[in-house]
Amino acid sequence: MYHKPVQQFKQILSRGATPRELSLAIALSVPIGIVPLFGFITPLVTALAVRWRLNVPLVLALLFLALPLQLLLFVPFLRMGELLFQLPPLPFSPTEIMVMLETTGWGLFQQIWMTNLAAVVAWLLIAVPLGILLYQVSLVICRRWLITK
Repeated sequence: MYHKPVQQFKQILSRGATPRELSLAIALSVPIGIVPLFGFITPLVTALAVRWRLNVPLVLALLFLALPLQLLLFVPFLRMGELLFQLPPLPFSPTEIMVMLETTGWGLFQQIWMTNLAAVVAWLLIAVPLGILLYQVSLVICRRWLITK
């Protein structure tokens, strides 16, 4: 009883996909899934998947599986961006944020904007090599998996 849903799920995700397409879906979804921005990643990845004729359910499933990594890596990407661009550390405690908001006003929002932009640059430095590595590794795995199934 357990194997039938699993087999159906595997069939839906890999339906008509070549190993190259499956690997490209993995290499696209995971790095974009950990970007330190929230709110527009799903439509972006969906549009990219449609444009490159990839399996959209697979791409979205992988994107949502990467969500815990996105949350886990958000602060490290912020700190890495601060180090790269020598920005002052962004406060995370509510009291520090309130003090900074009272003293600098819009300066807090400017600092958040700059730190987030720096975090995206830090993400880019990691996402490109990660995507290439994921593509190469998953291509080997997908070729073996599709041959043996």
